[in-house]
Formats: sequence, structure tokens, C-alpha cells
Amino acid sequence: MSGIAGILKAASGTVTDAELARVIDAISHRGPDGSKYFHDGNLGMSHCFLKIPSAVSVPQPLSNEDGSLTIVCDGRVYNHAELRSRLELKGHRFSTPSDIEVLLHLYEEEGDDFLQQVNGMYGFALWDSGRKKLLLGRDRIGVKPLYFAHAGDSLLFGSEIKAIIADPAVKRQVNFRAMSDFFALSYIFDGETMFEDIQAVPPGCIYHVEPDGQGRMQRYWDMNFAPNHPWDEKELAAEGLDILTRAVSLEVADVKPLGIHLSGGIDSSFITSLAAEMDRDRLITLSAGFREQEYDERDFARHAAEKAGVRYEEVEVFPTPETFMDTMLKVIWHVDEPTVSPGIHSFYVLNEFTAEHVKVILGGQGSNELLAGYNRYILADIGDRFARAIKHLNIPALYREVQKTRGFYGLKPFKRMLMELGKTPGERALRIVSTFTPQEKEKLFSARLKSDLDGYSTERRYLERFDQANADTVIDRMMYLDMKSMMPNMLRILDRTCAAFGVEARTPFLDHHFVEFAASLSDDAVLDGTESKYILKKMGEGILRHDTIYRDKSGFAAPVTPWLQGHLRKGSRNILLSDQALERGYFDPAALKDFIERHEQTGRGVWQVWMLLIFELWHRSFIDR
Repeated sequence: MSGIAGILKAASGTVTDAELARVIDAISHRGPDGSKYFHDGNLGMSHCFLKIPSAVSVPQPLSNEDGSLTIVCDGRVYNHAELRSRLELKGHRFSTPSDIEVLLHLYEEEGDDFLQQVNGMYGFALWDSGRKKLLLGRDRIGVKPLYFAHAGDSLLFGSEIKAIIADPAVKRQVNFRAMSDFFALSYIFDGETMFEDIQAVPPGCIYHVEPDGQGRMQRYWDMNFAPNHPWDEKELAAEGLDILTRAVSLEVADVKPLGIHLSGGIDSSFITSLAAEMDRDRLITLSAGFREQEYDERDFARHAAEKAGVRYEEVEVFPTPETFMDTMLKVIWHVDEPTVSPGIHSFYVLNEFTAEHVKVILGGQGSNELLAGYNRYILADIGDRFARAIKHLNIPALYREVQKTRGFYGLKPFKRMLMELGKTPGERALRIVSTFTPQEKEKLFSARLKSDLDGYSTERRYLERFDQANADTVIDRMMYLDMKSMMPNMLRILDRTCAAFGVEARTPFLDHHFVEFAASLSDDAVLDGTESKYILKKMGEGILRHDTIYRDKSGFAAPVTPWLQGHLRKGSRNILLSDQALERGYFDPAALKDFIERHEQTGRGVWQVWMLLIFELWHRSFIDR
């Protein structure tokens, strides 16, 4: 893990050390073991690095043989040894053992298509001095972050938004379109940020900045969820296991000791078991638990660690009124943008604990979004099958869907499905994924905020993307959109809460070979009736405990409802209804109070109140300053 930042000015400008120090120092927590600068006329780049025990940690910037290309990069190239051998056979000379140096020589050899062969996680800035051209690139899935902003005649970039807003030329303004997206969907569309003038390089893209300062975005990779695998359970389970095993092998190869965030569910338990088969002595599993027993899953995590024969450590999370807001302000400062993730507080505490033991951890992120692991996919699939059965008057199919709905959800969704028969699949999916419905947003948002949105519609944008997705079925379209926009938001939480304590996170399920495999599967392979992640569970049979595979799992979810209804209730209410919050004029005061009181009295709408609280704390941390 490391951090990068830099400034590109107009051709006649120069970048000073003081300017570089300002942007890189803002994210020095990402690389506490040193920093270096690079200057070339109107360009300045900086890099701060984290030294990982047993791994090769080479300070950057790095240049090629003749100094015509220079790179700063946060990340890892997992297949660097294979790529280096190929490049050396073609005459390229390497000056360091760094995995990142292969990116320079690949660009030298392949030009703009140089990332096609790369397996890794990365956010980089590559300066081509001969062409006076800057490339800002990000890995296929968005595991590593990268942002940029045009301010006057300068372009600023960095691993975190804090590096960019460290420059006083960048205005701190709310992006109201992103605000609408956040409250509607719990995430912001890829490429956008909550800051009006700051953009993210989307996953799988390179932003090319030409000598005249003009930029263009190139997409070099995308997912395709159109199925092209015949449904053969045994063969697909074997193929998936082989791909995932190779991904784990590549990601653990250079690290000792190595941590794994273990929740006791199938995803993290699977990663633990595969890594243990390679070298269990190097592994330390780390878990977070809660006093609230219905949320606490430490027993399952312990059992998974025992099954794999690896060391287990745990921490209990219980915020007091005195510590909760202080911790949340720290979390939000690190995360840069609002996030609805229920586990953000506990994940921060877990990573503080993790840093006491290891510098690198593996996580199970990605499986749910690739293999229909959320209930919303099941609901959407049932609703789509129900609508088609009605349309074609297929009574046996209709009976099956009614029975499936009753068995999994009771009869409540059945009434909703009857009401939505005239809607499109995208409209039904939108209703399922919405946190604040359009009607609730209409009630909550003030007249001023609606005016600032100037006709922008999150819902219209979602439906357009749903129809344009590289997918055929309803759940594949939903997973495509989730991987494109929700996943980068979730990975931001993983990256920042780890980076806060100098920890690097790696994610085997998001190896692009496994992503491509999962995307190619038919619906039957990922969802068998109401059994989600079906093929993964078949992959795990014989490796994991039966109760690890076949049980409901919530991940590192936190008991937000009892917290906000209990000992954190007063403090949260005081923040949300404070003069400071109300005077901004974003929300209708009566509607805001109604949402808060509904949750306090009934427990309904917990994520709505949580989102409002997170947004308010973010605004205080970044906009009000």
C-alpha cells in the first residue's frame, strides 16, 4: 500500500516541492515509511510508501531505461514475475525488483493497451516525457482509488480526495447530483464524487491528459454478464475453485505474516481455508464482534479458524456515547465521502486492531455482488418470474413463484408484486434497491435542493444504466450495476479504513479472472430458487464446514438499530436536528424529524437515519471547514 499525488500545470508552469509536500502530506498515513518527489517541467509527482515485512518495497517514482517514462503507483501487480520474464526476453532492462516497474516497460512495449495483460490492483500516474502526456489509470474493479480535479490551469490528482482539497484552488462544494444518488441508492455512480469539482477515475479506465491539458477517458476493460457457460455443476465448481485458488496463491505469495478478516461466513472462511493449505503458519485471522448477541458471530469465526488450523484473534466493538461520534468523525475523515455501510464503524475498529498484528490482510469482498448473495437479487428474480408467469398465463410457474415467495418472505411481497405487474424489470429492480424512494426523497428534500438539482433524476439515470448493462437477465443487470458503482464505494471503505492504520487490503474474489468467470455464469448457477451463491457453496463442499456454507450470514454488520434506538439515540438526534444542520436548508425540517421519530418509535428506516447522520458528519468534516 502507498499513496500518490501530483500536479500538472500549464506548459509554462512549474511545480514546487512545497506544493508537492502539501498534497502528499495530506495522505501520508497511506505510506508512513517515507516519500519521494519527481519533477519534470510543469509536472510534479509524489509517492509515500509502506514497507511490508518479507515483501519487496521499493520507493518510487520509478523510471525506465532512458528516463523517458516515470511512474508513481499505489498497488500490486500480482503476475509481475511472468510479465518481467516476457519483457526481458524482448530486451527490456529492469533497474529494481519492484513489481510496479513492469508497468513502465509494458507501456513502452504495448502503448495504450498495456494493461490488458496485468493482473493486480493499482492506481497510478505515468508520465510520458517525450509526448508530454500524463496517464492516470485504475485497476479493473476499483480496488485501488484514484481521483483528479481541474482547478484553473492545473490538474491535481491523488489516491485520496484529501490530497486534492489540500490545494486551496480546489473549491469544497457539494455535488447535488451525487447527493441525490447517495440518498436514493446508498452509493454514488462510478466516476462521480460528493465533491462538485472532483472526479474519480472509474474502474477499468485510463484518463489521458494531453499536452494541451485536454483529457479523455479510455475504458480498457469491462464486465460482460451475458452467460456463456453451459450449466454443468461439477465442471463449473471445479473451474471456479481452480481460479479462486490461483487468485489466493498470487495474493499471498510475498507476505509473511498475513492477516485475514474472518467473519465466519462462507466468503472469508473459504479464503482462509485456501490460504491455510498454502501456508497456515503465516496466517492470523482477525474478527470483530458485538455485545448484542443477535449480531455477534464470533463463534462461527472461531470454528472456521479451528477448521483451517490457523491462529485466531478477536476484538469487541461497543461504542459509548462519548466515543462513538469521535470515532465516526475519524472514520469519515479517512473515507472522504459519505457511506451507508452499516459496518463502517466496526470495520475501522477492526483495522485498528489488525494493525497490531499484520501489515497485509485478505478480505472476502465481491462474492455477494458477483454471485447473487443479497436478498434483493432473490426478490428481483422472483418478481420477474412472477410477472412473466402472469403475462403468459403459466399457472404452474405462477404457483411455484407464489410458493417460493411464501416460503422465503411470507405473503407481504406478493401484494407488492401484484401492484407492480405493469412496471418494467428495471423499475421493479429500482424499487428494491432504493433506500429513499422517489416519494420519500420528494418529502425530505427541500425546495432549494430540488432547485439545485435542476431536473436531475437519479432514478432515470439508474433505469438508463439498467437497460444499457452488459447483461441479459434482471439479476445479472443488477449485479452489473452493483459491481460498477456500489462495489467501488464499498472498496473505498475497505481501502481507507485499512490505510488509516498502514494496512494493505487484498481481495481474491475480485481477481479479474474470477470476476469474468462469475459474470459468465447463468442465473441457475448463482441462484437456485432462494439459495444464493449456489456455485460457491458447491465449490466449498468438502473444504468448509456444512454450517459455514449453509447458513444466513450478515458479514461485519453492526447493530445500528439498537445503538440508534438506545444509548446513541440522544446524541444522534441532537446532531441531525441541530441549528447547524437545519440552517443548510437541504432538508425539510418537519420531514427530517418524521424520519427520525419513525425509527425511534418503530425501528423502521434505520438506514435512512444512518445515512442522514453520516451525511451530516461528512458535511461538518469537509464542507463546513
